[in-house]
Amino acid sequence: MATAKACEDAGKIIFHAFRGEFAAPRACYFVAPRGPTTELRDLLLNPSKFRAVVISTWNTRVSGRVVAGQKHDLTGALQAFVEAYDFTSFRYSTLDEILDDHRRTAYWAARFNGVLPPAPAGVAPQDVAPRETVYVGKLLEVYSEETGVALNSLADLVAHTDWQEDLQKQRVRFYDAEAFMAHYRDQTEPGTIEDFADQIFDAIDPAVAAENGAHPRLTAALSVAGQAAPASVLAPRAKVRVKQGVCHQLANDDRLTWKL
Repeated sequence: MATAKACEDAGKIIFHAFRGEFAAPRACYFVAPRGPTTELRDLLLNPSKFRAVVISTWNTRVSGRVVAGQKHDLTGALQAFVEAYDFTSFRYSTLDEILDDHRRTAYWAARFNGVLPPAPAGVAPQDVAPRETVYVGKLLEVYSEETGVALNSLADLVAHTDWQEDLQKQRVRFYDAEAFMAHYRDQTEPGTIEDFADQIFDAIDPAVAAENGAHPRLTAALSVAGQAAPASVLAPRAKVRVKQGVCHQLANDDRLTWKL
């Protein structure tokens, strides 16, 4: 971008701010495929010099181009406004800087097929949290059916160490999935994590429906989920345990149940 074009564009912004059509922007960035010329870059890095050039060339570069068919020379109140304008608001960005900024948004990975940064592992607290009540209750139904004993609470599970250990494994899966979804919620486009969960559900639903027993249904869901390959930008970062944990998220949302 050349200095003449930048002066024209800056002048248009200043003129329409003068007319009260919008508030003077806090920042205006010049962007061009090959960036600014050396001359323009130097002017933008020295706002007082850029102001001087815009003012000295206003009547030739700006006045006839701010409004079609009109000419607005730099005089009177307009001149005072331009002279007082904050020229530090005019800056430039290179394409590399723009891409770096875009890389930090939720749209980068999907648009450029980029690999997302890894998600942290989940941390399952020692005690079952209130938000785990639904899926844990459904797991207790599985254990009850397998043992033939009514296991209505975690206290009832104490005498069944194998199932107690299994519950802890399932909780780790749940919290890994929770951490995964929370981590990528703001790093991906809206609806991405929901679509990921929907695809896991679509993969496991037929396998779950084919089973009648609670434990076979749970096992089928975990097995199929672990092998699922969702068509999602999240897929490369989704470990087996995360995808299995989504099963418990779905159960927690009452989209899945194990005991018929």
